[in-house]
Amino acid sequence: MRKRICYIHVGPHKSGTTSIQWFLQENRAELLKHGYFVPESETKRGAHHALAEGLAGLDVGEHREPLVTRSIRAIAETPAEAIIISSEALEGILESRKHGNVFFGQIQELNCEPKLVLFPRNQPQWINSSYAFSVMSFRRSDPFQSAALGFAQSPGSRFSRWVELADAHALELIARPFTKETIACGVITEFVKTVGINSSQLRNSEIRRNEAVGPFTVTVAREVLRAIAQIGKPLKWLQAARCKKELAAHLKERGLADVRYCGLSTSLARHIERELQSDNNAFAQSVWGSSWADIFAADVTEEFTPNDFEICPPDWFTARRLRRAIRAMKARGDEILQDPALAVEAPWNDVAHRSGLVPRE
Repeated sequence: MRKRICYIHVGPHKSGTTSIQWFLQENRAELLKHGYFVPESETKRGAHHALAEGLAGLDVGEHREPLVTRSIRAIAETPAEAIIISSEALEGILESRKHGNVFFGQIQELNCEPKLVLFPRNQPQWINSSYAFSVMSFRRSDPFQSAALGFAQSPGSRFSRWVELADAHALELIARPFTKETIACGVITEFVKTVGINSSQLRNSEIRRNEAVGPFTVTVAREVLRAIAQIGKPLKWLQAARCKKELAAHLKERGLADVRYCGLSTSLARHIERELQSDNNAFAQSVWGSSWADIFAADVTEEFTPNDFEICPPDWFTARRLRRAIRAMKARGDEILQDPALAVEAPWNDVAHRSGLVPRE
């Protein structure tokens, strides 16, 4: 029996992943007609986090196990010649040699040839978007500059690791730059073209979802999480998810929801780019045969003005509204911490585990 292709979209975070996943979920039936099987998702957004964790041998919890079992069976039984799995959690999961071996071993057992699909992004823009998302998801509360500099020094900021992973498992890496042009033209169009699909045959191929939040939202979430951290116990996954949902609802109700957070200054962006220049150029030459600066020409010359309230304090009226929002959300946070249904002690309810931040082995 001829092997099917399994396209494994690994992100990274904040490179159009939500839009791609939503599109795949909305077009499952139509994609199947064209020979592409997309497993069902645990969420309306379409991500395959539970399936990715299950294929990597991680504990997904009893409530998600039936979905994982059903999805694996469906992959084995589908007559489709191609399968598409999308989960940015793999960004962290595949850093572990042990979990990577289990994951790709299971893909091979399903008679599939894995191909990694990656959308590298210029790191300053990537860090900026990721930071805002992580803060409003109640996963981090450190100042932007320390977070940015720390990430620039971490292995996760270096895309060459994906070349090494592909070489280690003898699989193809398909890398498409996530640039300003990609955002303008539509990442979904680029993704479906990458896996060999004509986007004009499918609906909602230009949708953009999950727009980045703004400095007001980031500040409220950051201050609330800092207050919670003083208790000395990290939030569980369900607690963090509830806090995020409650914050979004609270700010929307009061007309305080904002967008376009920026913690970057132009000088900080250029510093991060210099730090990663060698690795970026090696990666770009390896996968595109060109320099990083040539591929990301518009991104590496972009200028930034920070609007983070820790860097640029707000006016007195905004500061007053900010204090009120923080006070209200701290009270709601206390209520969330008291809910035993959200505090379940299990690997699947651990933020690091669910985010793919598993220990390296």
